[in-house]
Amino acid sequence: MEVLMTVEGSARIDRDDVRAGSAYELARAAERRRIAEAKRFRRVRLAGPLALVFESRDTIRSTLEEALRTERVDDPDRVAAELAAFNAVVPEAGQLAAVLFLDVADPADLSAVAAQLGGVEHAVFIEVEGTRARGIPEAVSPPGESAPAHFLRFSLEPGQRAAILAGSAVAIGCEHPDLTVLVELDGDQRQALASDL
Repeated sequence: MEVLMTVEGSARIDRDDVRAGSAYELARAAERRRIAEAKRFRRVRLAGPLALVFESRDTIRSTLEEALRTERVDDPDRVAAELAAFNAVVPEAGQLAAVLFLDVADPADLSAVAAQLGGVEHAVFIEVEGTRARGIPEAVSPPGESAPAHFLRFSLEPGQRAAILAGSAVAIGCEHPDLTVLVELDGDQRQALASDL
């Protein structure tokens, strides 16, 4: 399946792009391998338990197809409703989108780590040529609670986008009282992000 890209960001996912039921089952094994390979370069470990996975139209579409499979949804109206919900998180023109999560081996440790890094979703940024774009959480947890994952949008200025497309260095950072880090992306990671712009 070809991914539709424009010079202004990812195109929305059309109903014709989404496989459900037996159509997805036939393609599922190959699709999961393809997406796993694509996500390999979209994952950025910041420090300790903190990691990001940058999403694209293609990875979001694949997640939608898996969700439809898990929920056994193939009714056209329900597929359309799910499609609308997933399209709401497809990056808009000039944006990158990522899931920020706590990668903790023992689930029993998750709440303690989440409490220690409370508010970390407001402390993550992308740095391109010395300028930063802060990640904006799509939805925040209720007051007093920390979630193990957050959807972030990074709205990039035209100069930042042009620099990424030209191959400039890109770093992902965090400035939180309990975790400060700046990680420079490698060539494959930069290329993965550039393909989203």
